[in-house]
Amino acid sequence: MAKSAMKQGIWRRRIGAPFAAVLVAAVLAVVVFSGQFAKGPNDLERTVSSKLEGEDTEQIRLEDGQSPNKEAAIEEQKPSQAAAIDQDDNTLNPGLKQASGDERSAGGSDSLSKESPPQSQEGDGGTAESGVEPYIKCTAQSDIKICDLSNPRFDICELCGDARTIGQSSTVVYVPQNRASNGEEWIIRAQSRKHLPWIKKVTIKSVNSSEPEPICTSKHHIPAIVFALGGLTANVWHDFSDVLVPLFLTARQFNRDVQLIITNNQPWFIKKYSAIFSRLTRHEIIDFDSDGQIRCYPHVIVGLRSHRDLGIDPSSSPQNYTMVDFRLFVREAYGLPAAEVDIPYKADKDDPDKKPRIMLIDRGKSRRFVNVAHVVQGLDWFGFEVVKADPKIDSNLDEFVRLVDSCDAIMGVHGAGLTNMVFLRSGGVVVHIVPYGIKFMADGFYGAPARDMGLRHVEYSISPEESTLLEKYGWNHTVINDPETIRKGGWEKVAEFYMSKQDIVLNMTRFGPSLLNAIEFIM
Repeated sequence: MAKSAMKQGIWRRRIGAPFAAVLVAAVLAVVVFSGQFAKGPNDLERTVSSKLEGEDTEQIRLEDGQSPNKEAAIEEQKPSQAAAIDQDDNTLNPGLKQASGDERSAGGSDSLSKESPPQSQEGDGGTAESGVEPYIKCTAQSDIKICDLSNPRFDICELCGDARTIGQSSTVVYVPQNRASNGEEWIIRAQSRKHLPWIKKVTIKSVNSSEPEPICTSKHHIPAIVFALGGLTANVWHDFSDVLVPLFLTARQFNRDVQLIITNNQPWFIKKYSAIFSRLTRHEIIDFDSDGQIRCYPHVIVGLRSHRDLGIDPSSSPQNYTMVDFRLFVREAYGLPAAEVDIPYKADKDDPDKKPRIMLIDRGKSRRFVNVAHVVQGLDWFGFEVVKADPKIDSNLDEFVRLVDSCDAIMGVHGAGLTNMVFLRSGGVVVHIVPYGIKFMADGFYGAPARDMGLRHVEYSISPEESTLLEKYGWNHTVINDPETIRKGGWEKVAEFYMSKQDIVLNMTRFGPSLLNAIEFIM
């Protein structure tokens, strides 16, 4: 019987092999005649991907005159590896190593070293290939200035037609169609806070007829955005306000078909927010400072558009983006429930034992709750299930955003940790405890952004009796009896007294009506 079975297997293979060969040949013929091979494997992958993904989906004011200390800010940028939550205006990062995998981040130092040979290269899905249709979304116009330096927040340059990035000299060269025009040059800091002196500058240069144009070593048919990290990043509020919201405003319009080229690169930042970066680009991220290529693009934007701190002005966005669009985009990036899904309490309202869930952000240094145990007890008495976010939690950002999503509300003292409200569902509540002396800026930092994101905002300003400043200085001190005079002394004085030296002793009885207001929003 074994011999019989073996003969049958041999016979099946003899008959099956020619049949399989004919079938494969037929499939190949269909593919060839359909024109797919002409596009190249990278374009075929992009075509399939774009069909699967479909069309585009749904999106603090620092006081004028602030002049942060450079050394302090640089020190502030050294991230801890402890956690992904920001409690004390210092980002606690899950790790500093560069992201790896198919969506490579900041790959310049590994694959694009300064010793790279000056030859035309292919490979990241954005490289120009024969048979690819030319990029037509950006058309050069002779009457439009390349660079706009008029905005008080940011500078931006947009090069349509023939733009070439030269990482070794931090230069972007524009080759105009009309080479008879005089060459021009601009030098800008390519981030949303253009006055920070320690951000590396990028030179934008328009060549004239007498200048040789740099020879391309890598040609691309997609647009590119050159921008800077650094600045005041390593503080989660600045991460979002200075980089992620402006980057969304500038890059989202390209539906992931854009290359990001980064100066002042910080690999930990790319890794921490890798989910967001992967939803903004499908292509390799280039470390501009270590890139040895001369890359040629049909469209390059240098700098990031920014409307206001942690905010978007829809009337200033050609795509009419809003902060609701940004919040929903972030939720999509992390795979959180869609916009139409209710806050957790309402979604599970049939559960008789269900309590509204509130995350308590407990800061570790300044502006912390001195009586945190009493606060937790009070929240429980009012009917909340309390999730305490401790700055020492060893958690990565992907896990933490799901914890925030499981809550109906987030509560904390004015500080960067409240920025995590971006991970709440539509209709979620932000309970904002405002320390003594800083009410004048509270709404701009968190109130207006919360409302703009489609969230409910409950603001509670503490009394002098709830501030540790009263015990330190007494009723007769200017810090207590005349905060306006302190404010007139500039941001440094406000930061010294009200931001750095103050802790909170929350009076749960006085705070009660604000909590009831939050509960009413949730119910």
